[in-house]
Amino acid sequence: MSSTTSIPFRSALLWVVAIIATVAVAGWFAVSCSPGGSQAERPVSEEEAALLAGMREKNHDAAPVALRMSLPVDGETLTVDGYLDWQVPMAYARVPDGEGGFRLVQAVPGLIASRADDEAAFGEVRVPEDGWTTRAMLSGAGTQLETTLDILVSSLFTLTAEQADDPAALAEAATWREEGVIDGESVDSFRAPIMVETDAQAGEAAGAAPEALYSLDGEGNLRRFQVNTGAEALSAVDFLRDVSFDAAGLVPNDMLGGARIAPEPVDEDLAETLAELRAENWSESAEVEMAVPVADGQAATGFGSVDWRSMTAYLHVTDASGQRLLLARPGGFATLAVEDGELPETPPTEGWEVHELAGEDTAESFGPVESLVYRLLEMAAEEGDDEDVIAERASLLRVDGTEEDPVYVVEFPVNGDAEAEPGRSAYRYHVADDRLSEVEMMTYYGVASAEVAYEDYPMVPVPAGVEERIG
Repeated sequence: MSSTTSIPFRSALLWVVAIIATVAVAGWFAVSCSPGGSQAERPVSEEEAALLAGMREKNHDAAPVALRMSLPVDGETLTVDGYLDWQVPMAYARVPDGEGGFRLVQAVPGLIASRADDEAAFGEVRVPEDGWTTRAMLSGAGTQLETTLDILVSSLFTLTAEQADDPAALAEAATWREEGVIDGESVDSFRAPIMVETDAQAGEAAGAAPEALYSLDGEGNLRRFQVNTGAEALSAVDFLRDVSFDAAGLVPNDMLGGARIAPEPVDEDLAETLAELRAENWSESAEVEMAVPVADGQAATGFGSVDWRSMTAYLHVTDASGQRLLLARPGGFATLAVEDGELPETPPTEGWEVHELAGEDTAESFGPVESLVYRLLEMAAEEGDDEDVIAERASLLRVDGTEEDPVYVVEFPVNGDAEAEPGRSAYRYHVADDRLSEVEMMTYYGVASAEVAYEDYPMVPVPAGVEERIG
């Protein structure tokens, strides 16, 4: 996967190995290698091997394409319309929900997001901003349809590469099956391994690469892709290359990382801004809105404030277990179960469950919500950061907003963060008007977000019994 991936926390290697292992278990070879119904198979020619070898590189540079997927599920074949952008990579589809309706689904390598149907938005090739929940691919699937979709979409993500594959290897491994016509275009269909890059250890874990059926037109464009997803029939994807549409709205939702990134070094002015960002917050306070994916199909939400003057975060948090107030300071955090959905201006004095950061039980209670809250607290410092270090290690990932009001999405080291490849840090920061506007944190289930809006808050009176233990 290229450095322009939107999701830095999901290793391309991991999901490729997972998908190869899964389709092999599904009985791939018994189905996909069967010659039944095909013309007499033969070895591929040099020209055909070269055509196959260039297919993934051709996809890598291609514009987004419309899809029609055929999924064999529970004895029937479901038709799913969608779109695919290999450059992110990301798939967007409108999928039957099994109850007579539909759901919108987005996928990036390793993650699936879904929400209630919005037929109008899908028809406009537009991704709604809110209402999404995420789950891990394959392990987070709860139905046969979800498993089938995970396998098929993951397989689609293998169909792109920055460089052409080895035609000599394909000349050895691939087989010509038949000729045909798809969408009025003459095609040749080939049986060939899924072409993926793995290191030696990962390749050994995955075993031999399963095979797929590829139907290419005379220019090497992939017109149909067929794989075994564990049913009696192959799943298939037709690439509707003649369907034109405006792909401007085809962007992953925020929990999948947002628009495509292309990391580059920060310039001198941005490095100076980032070096002073935390020092500027030292005497500030801000409102906070949080959304944190915490499990398959589950997200925690929170609202409240962060006061860097007293290093105090005070929030109301809602998740699958209920509602709670959260107080955090550098020495620990405290929670209090509530039911009314309100954040009292003055925290209650009794009933808090306190967790000191050095306490033995803290690890059990310290989850992604707390991790993001503490990163918020760390976004202030008495002195500025080293500008030379920022210039060397920070990355500009993309620029959102408008030309008049740009929002810089960046990575830079905070409090000794471990070095990471550009685009693969655990945290991202949105900077507008030289100030912090959002912190993103990469989790196993997607991207957590804390939006901040500067506001002059009175300092939160932390109850004395809590303050004694958390600072």
